[in-house]
Amino acid sequence: MLTRITFIALVVFAVGALGAQPAAPQHEEDAFVGQKAPELKPSPTWINTSPLKLESLRGKVVLLEFWAFDCPYCAEATPHVIDWNEKYSKDGLVIIGVHTPRLDYEKDVARIREAVTKKGIKYPVVVDSKYDIWSDYLCNVWPSHFVIDQQGVIQLSHSGVGRYEDTEKAIQKLLGKGK
Repeated sequence: MLTRITFIALVVFAVGALGAQPAAPQHEEDAFVGQKAPELKPSPTWINTSPLKLESLRGKVVLLEFWAFDCPYCAEATPHVIDWNEKYSKDGLVIIGVHTPRLDYEKDVARIREAVTKKGIKYPVVVDSKYDIWSDYLCNVWPSHFVIDQQGVIQLSHSGVGRYEDTEKAIQKLLGKGK
């Protein structure tokens, strides 16, 4: 399993070996930009939808939000994600919340469903209690966001809080609403 640091080192080495100089990303996680988004691993539990596959969402802009219901940092980010869903879902944005628990009690599906309802989350949520999707995206921080374009390529990735304006601008640009 590759770690984020190992992955970045491999990319830098590979590009350097070809004699090209990589452009330095503005943020460490931007090293994922341009990579094909890994398909979502199957999960027995989806909330607000039947199971989704990224392949079936080609032509749409997708935002993956990795979160946990009792994470204080996620509590800061979630209102932004809810707002983007309300503003842009009619234009082709599909948000998928990937609930990945930080603590054992956050694996309780009834509690996850209750949190989704209380927080007013209307977009699909997949329960990732075994960290299958989390691992494929090399996440190590809650929340983490990935903006995926209509062809399934990551255009922005961000770990932690902040960069809300950057994320919204990436969504707008992909939807043809860039300012």
